[in-house]
Amino acid sequence: MGRCRDEASWLLLLAGLVLTAKALEYEGVPGQWTRYGQWDAKATGELSFILKTNISKALVLYLDDGGNCDFLELLIADGRVHMRFTIHCAEPASLHTETRINDLRWHRVLLSRNHRETRLVVDNEEKVAEVKSKRKEMVVVSDLYVGGISPDVRLSALTSSTVKYEPPFHGLIANLKLGEALPLLLDGQAVHSDLEYICAIHSPCNKGVCSVSQGEVLCDCINTSYRGRYCHEAVQKEVEGLAHMMLNRQGQEESVATFKGNEFFSYNLSLTPIQSSLDEITLSFRTLQRHGLLLHTGRSADYVNLSLRNGALWLVINLGSGAFEALVEPTKGNFNDNVWHDVQVTRNLRQVTILVDGILTTTGYTQEDYTMLGSDDLFYIGGSLNTADLPGSSVSNNFLGCLKDVVYKNNEFRLELSRLAEQRDPKISIHGDLIFSCEDVEALEPITFDTPSAFLTLPRWNAKKTGAISFDFRTTEPMGLLLFSHGSLQGAMPDKPRADFFAIELLDGFLFLVMDMGSGSIKMKASNKRLDDGEWCRVDFQRRGRNGFISVNSQSIPFAANEGSEILDLDGEMYLGGLPEDRQALMLPPEVWTASLSLGYVGCMRDLFIDGQSRNLWKLAEVQSATGVSSFCTRETHIRCARDTCANGGHCREGWNRHICECNGTGYLGPSCEKEATMVSYDGSMYLKVLLPRTLHTEAEDMSLRFMSLRAFGLLVATTSQQSADTLRLELDGGRVKLTVNLDCIRIDCNLSKGPEVLLVGEKLNDNEWHTVKVVRRGKNLLLSVDNVTVEGHMTGAHTRLEFNNIETGIMTERRFISVMPSNFIGHLQALSFNGMLYVDQCKNGDISYCELNARFGMRHIVANPVTFTAQASYLAFSTLQAYASMHLFFQFKTTSPDGLILYNSGDGSDFIVVELVKG
Repeated sequence: MGRCRDEASWLLLLAGLVLTAKALEYEGVPGQWTRYGQWDAKATGELSFILKTNISKALVLYLDDGGNCDFLELLIADGRVHMRFTIHCAEPASLHTETRINDLRWHRVLLSRNHRETRLVVDNEEKVAEVKSKRKEMVVVSDLYVGGISPDVRLSALTSSTVKYEPPFHGLIANLKLGEALPLLLDGQAVHSDLEYICAIHSPCNKGVCSVSQGEVLCDCINTSYRGRYCHEAVQKEVEGLAHMMLNRQGQEESVATFKGNEFFSYNLSLTPIQSSLDEITLSFRTLQRHGLLLHTGRSADYVNLSLRNGALWLVINLGSGAFEALVEPTKGNFNDNVWHDVQVTRNLRQVTILVDGILTTTGYTQEDYTMLGSDDLFYIGGSLNTADLPGSSVSNNFLGCLKDVVYKNNEFRLELSRLAEQRDPKISIHGDLIFSCEDVEALEPITFDTPSAFLTLPRWNAKKTGAISFDFRTTEPMGLLLFSHGSLQGAMPDKPRADFFAIELLDGFLFLVMDMGSGSIKMKASNKRLDDGEWCRVDFQRRGRNGFISVNSQSIPFAANEGSEILDLDGEMYLGGLPEDRQALMLPPEVWTASLSLGYVGCMRDLFIDGQSRNLWKLAEVQSATGVSSFCTRETHIRCARDTCANGGHCREGWNRHICECNGTGYLGPSCEKEATMVSYDGSMYLKVLLPRTLHTEAEDMSLRFMSLRAFGLLVATTSQQSADTLRLELDGGRVKLTVNLDCIRIDCNLSKGPEVLLVGEKLNDNEWHTVKVVRRGKNLLLSVDNVTVEGHMTGAHTRLEFNNIETGIMTERRFISVMPSNFIGHLQALSFNGMLYVDQCKNGDISYCELNARFGMRHIVANPVTFTAQASYLAFSTLQAYASMHLFFQFKTTSPDGLILYNSGDGSDFIVVELVKG
């Protein structure tokens, strides 16, 4: 381009030239244009060409309906191809590609019409735009203008009012085709044919043989490693990969090493820093592991990172203007199949190409105009001391498996990194026991937590300033504690314990991150969809100071802890899958609901990495003789719930390889509702009280019980506190069940809510029949059900924490913070469960020592404080009955006398109340 020609050569006037010129050079001067025969793009059709230019703004081609509604224009804007079109005067649809074309390289362009849709393909990038029009077909009246619009065309005859003011195209356009046909070049101005010298000077054939036939540029890819119309596709190779093929041709032996998660090596680039516009990385790997870092170099916003993620290759390149990311997955299976795989990553300016096993898999472009990679840091191979902290790292663990022939080269030097490590080059640092041969590395086998009580104990996690944890899990059960650890008690208030903690839990199928670094807790929903679908799910948590992210199946959500402390101080053990049965020494934060509710995780787990170090879970289970933990992970497909799976009317539901019997309402307990629950009888003067060893704080409660009573009023169960008015109370009130939740602390530093929340359900429940009550609270949400009749409530206050020291039944003995006492209960209670604890049965069996009671176990005949009147003159006198607005009176009697005064109370004036027996 840009050669001097006399002005006469700019004119395309000769018929022969007009008919055959298919490779044209456009000088980009004012008044330039070419006009081809009409493209029939009304409903469907394809138009293709190749172009080469260095300009950032120009008109490429244009067609319309003669100034009415429909048009299609292809422009260059900001060095990228921009398309805009409309049909039937609808709002124009537009799109632009990310591929920059103003780099003086040949680029392939394809336009494809399909009614309301138009597809634009530039090289390997494809985009589609759709116009929202009533009519499907585009009206095409004009000829096809390329490179500019003729000055003779009136503005009123152009549908697009701006196209005539677009700069003319400057560059080369060749092989313009409408479908498979060559269009007829009608006329033009200020362009000339390049057919004579295009192959010699501007060959588009990528080292192939260029020729011209009947006005079309042809490419022969013989003796190249490419194929395709322009030799742009790499040839598939089923033989050894590119990297070690090259080494073998040089007569060199392979350099291979085994990595077991704690080993890696690094090359110091400080003396020979990378500053390049063209790079190539080649390596081969073999592994059974799904995740791990293969290599990394650079820091901040200038780096290259290559890793395995869930059995696929993940490449991230940043040249300072934003990360380019590419995921490469095999057509079948995964790359962690213990077979050698060869990888080649090539970067030429902004263009990045990835080949795996000799097959071109991905081509893309880094962002913006930065083209130089700079690194004076370390080149990490197989891992690092803190893989999660590397910029662009999508994994937090090191590689497990074999790596060989890792080579980096650019336009200045070549580094055979594996060979340098094997030769102990001074610039190489080897970490761990790196073996320079390929040994089998066992995959980290999954384990299964078979029951909610199963758990594993891990050593203390030193995550004061930074930390990373990643693992896979798989389950069909919606609730469960996955991870938990806490620090030592802080502060001087024993009734308000505070400690740093970290937890990951499943709640209703969604994953939650819960943590406190000393400045207040955060609880973050980490997944937008339910994860209890039985499929493997990958979780990756990374933190530095107050900031970090949690990733679920590669979808990352950032978090920031509250301002203040940047240290996460965990000096306790880490629990995986659940908590030990004896939890007295544990500081269970109320924010971790599954811990309060005693809901352990049931399902599979694998690939646990803590700060990049793998944990062999099955070996841990064997060493700890962990009950309820089994090796491997299988999902049983047969249905476990049959008609008689749960005894005594229990409801059966499917769990993870188990059945779950819900025994509420049956009066029975146990895995299959086979054991009769303890019954307690109350006569109005009796109670059963559980005095907890320490003050508890909860934000979630599950409570259930059965009761039977003839009396319409009476306390069923209540939590009470010695320090506050906090209570969660169930009582009979006028034959209905009443739930009262009061979180109004009386201490100065308590964040008060608006007052007690009250829910009522049922009617005429004092019928001496068994009734089942269930209470569920999750933060501000309440649910109360009696005999499957359910009401819901929502607490409006900001305070959600319930504080209590006692769980009381029958009589409320803790009275210092209550103004109106509930009536004492007369009747029977059974199967009381509070957050998974069967307190009544534990009291009866002696499993706990902090019970206080005078109620009687078993189904007793209830006669409360009986008195006998032996003569008609006998009576008892009490203080005046306070019955101004409302009252409730309950008594039982038996007699053989048909008549008699039972009760009398006089009032002011003529007011009185009397109960008498008349003729039986």
